[in-house]
Amino acid sequence: MLRGSKLTLLLGTLITSTAPYFLPLALPGFIMIAASRKAFSPNLKDSIYTPSFQRLTAWSLLVLALLEGITGFGAGPQTSTLISDLTLGLLNRGNSLQFHILLIGPLTFFFILHSASGLGSMLLRRGVKNTLIYEFVIPTIMITLYAIAIYMYVLLL
Repeated sequence: MLRGSKLTLLLGTLITSTAPYFLPLALPGFIMIAASRKAFSPNLKDSIYTPSFQRLTAWSLLVLALLEGITGFGAGPQTSTLISDLTLGLLNRGNSLQFHILLIGPLTFFFILHSASGLGSMLLRRGVKNTLIYEFVIPTIMITLYAIAIYMYVLLL
């Protein structure tokens, strides 16, 4: 299901998500995201603009959002004991807070990727044929938004 270009895109995301903890990884991660150019081609059946890719990002968002919610409750002063008991002590208040902050990067990226995928597929359905929009404008906006999010994420730490 995931082939070369999309796998490079997702791997670049994971690498960039670690940038707040090890800043030199930000540049290689962004280069990997930009290098996955074939993933943004509207003419390929394996692009990010397909319904199957939108489903994949939607399910990923659901899982990440649920984990973000559980770890958020686990980091809270009133609810941390409940989550700690339910997870048999695995998600104590400290671990929950660390996981909660760590999940911000991937959650942000999948939200931006899902939005970009939806925008591209909407433009395709409306008959917009200009490949410059799909291969340059949408990826540039996506990478810029993700870079801003990672910058704000670094400020959080």
